[in-house]
Amino acid sequence: METVVLNQRYQVEALLGTGGMAIVYRALDLYLQRTVAVKILREPYASDPAFRQRFLDEARAAARLDHPNVVRIYDVGVDGRRPYIVLELVEGEDLRALINRMRPVPIPLALNLAQQICAGVGHAHRAGIVHCDLKPQNILVTRAGQVKVADFGIARAVQGEMPADEAREGFVWGSPHYIAPERVAGQAPTPAADVYSIGVILYEMLTGVPPFHADDAAELARKHLEESPLPPSAINPHIPPQLDWLVLRALAKDPAMRYRYADQFGLVLTDYKRQSLMETQAQPVMAPAVTPPPAPAPTPARGAPSTGVTAPPPPLGDPSRGPAPEAQAQPAGPDWGLIALGVLAFVLILGLIPLWKAVIGRMTRPAVIPTPTAQVISTPTATPVPQVNVPYLLGLSFTDARTLAEGQQLKLVLAGEREDLSALPGSVLEQSPVAGQRVPIGSEVSVIIASARTYPLPSLVGYSLDLVQPNLEAQGLRVVVQRQRAAEPAGQIIKQEPIPGTTLLVGDTVTLTVSYGLDAPIRLEVNYGSLISLDEAVVPTLRARAGDTVAYTLRWRALKAVDRSYTVFVHLRNRRGDIVALGDGLPAQGQKPTNTWTAGTTVVDARQLVLPADLPAGKYTLWVGLFTPEDGQRLPIVSAGRTQAADNAAYITDLDILP
Repeated sequence: METVVLNQRYQVEALLGTGGMAIVYRALDLYLQRTVAVKILREPYASDPAFRQRFLDEARAAARLDHPNVVRIYDVGVDGRRPYIVLELVEGEDLRALINRMRPVPIPLALNLAQQICAGVGHAHRAGIVHCDLKPQNILVTRAGQVKVADFGIARAVQGEMPADEAREGFVWGSPHYIAPERVAGQAPTPAADVYSIGVILYEMLTGVPPFHADDAAELARKHLEESPLPPSAINPHIPPQLDWLVLRALAKDPAMRYRYADQFGLVLTDYKRQSLMETQAQPVMAPAVTPPPAPAPTPARGAPSTGVTAPPPPLGDPSRGPAPEAQAQPAGPDWGLIALGVLAFVLILGLIPLWKAVIGRMTRPAVIPTPTAQVISTPTATPVPQVNVPYLLGLSFTDARTLAEGQQLKLVLAGEREDLSALPGSVLEQSPVAGQRVPIGSEVSVIIASARTYPLPSLVGYSLDLVQPNLEAQGLRVVVQRQRAAEPAGQIIKQEPIPGTTLLVGDTVTLTVSYGLDAPIRLEVNYGSLISLDEAVVPTLRARAGDTVAYTLRWRALKAVDRSYTVFVHLRNRRGDIVALGDGLPAQGQKPTNTWTAGTTVVDARQLVLPADLPAGKYTLWVGLFTPEDGQRLPIVSAGRTQAADNAAYITDLDILP
């Protein structure tokens, strides 16, 4: 493989990772003989002036930062057509790997990491830089536990405005799980947006999951804008209420309700640890320190000015302290204590003489020879079994505890379960032997785990979603909401899954179908012949009687200029598919025929359908299409969009005919 050397200085050695815009390599700085990381812009973007400039702006922004919790920028350059940045090489793992490994991260460690993140990002804020893309993948943790915030690649100087071309195009930088609500709305980045991202990261460390989940980015963005996160303690009951409050304040929707800068958030976390967390932690028992008698203060030399300040004593072990008081020369004379010890030792030696005689006599006594019929039993020498320390398993899940025990060559045995509302279900409550005890390899360690909390699901149909959802989530249940057009008021629950009476466990899913009423438009997006789109329909009723008139509204949109006139047909069909009522007519009662439509023309078409007086009760369906009045040919449906189509007619809604 050909060796790559950038600008005759940085010798590329190995691939470290890839990102959206750049590839990161381990490299050797041939001048300084140190290992570094080199970020090289991807080739598709290297030739694009805008991307190239943004990449170099990253270096200029981050190079201004000099902080132990920020990845340092050493150099920036261009080798041929390849722009590159030389960075500090961080040996360790990113925060994503750490969270995945621990999940959740112990509270003291999570707070420590969050404080360091706040320190690094806060330093950037004071320098006028907003990160804009904070996420666990951009936060590195060294083997010594030091945090390094990386990748200010999309940072923007606070004092500078967003470029006009980006503002016009509506760029929104950031990762969906960690982006602040105001960034979703398209507002310019501020330090408070980074505080929100740090709040999400801390939430995920404490609970193991981010505050919002969704299958697509758009739904996730909506949740950041509209929904309130579940308190972290609802997922991890070990989290104190004060810490709950701090995290939720960082996740406030209004930036003014958050901490203005990351280092302010860090100071609050530090104060919390000092005043709340540390007070509840068990303190180690320390042996009382022996304090030597204070030495007399040195007398200043004659003529030396007096400062009025006593110099602090040098640290323990400092060579400048001189010999300890015990090592100082003592006055000559007999050491009576040493003489007394010698006399005592002599007396003890005399007392051992009878014991020596007995032992010697035993050894010189003739051995008793066994008779030939006696069975000689040989006792093998026992081989000592290696011993190991029992690990600390309390609070771990059974799976993690078993992995840890097996790593010590021990067997984990489930001795039982016990309900404990203060513990996570499945976590270890008791262990035997206790942690730290020495046991032979292969020994069993018995544990008792917390039983899963159960929740009997009541009947939720007929209640408001706003009333029910917070209560379900407070029980640790996951709520999935599906919305459906129905006659019930908007926001009312019309269906639930599982059924009432089902016993659920923490983490189970409840699916609620919620009415969005009848006045909301039915999204259709049906494409007729690549000429006309039926975007939506409004049918303000689901039930009628024979002889009634059903009012409805269709919303049409021209995809391109239409050169002929089409007639709208509306069919009411029974279960067999037979047409039992129909209504044909030009759009908007002939006031806006289709041959006058140009690309982008939108037409609101209010219509009525008269039901036959002898129409039997039952369930019917409403269908809509277009045809040419000259030959009756229907305009073909190219795409059914959000609904279904049959015979070039689009399904609109169901209609129940009452007796």
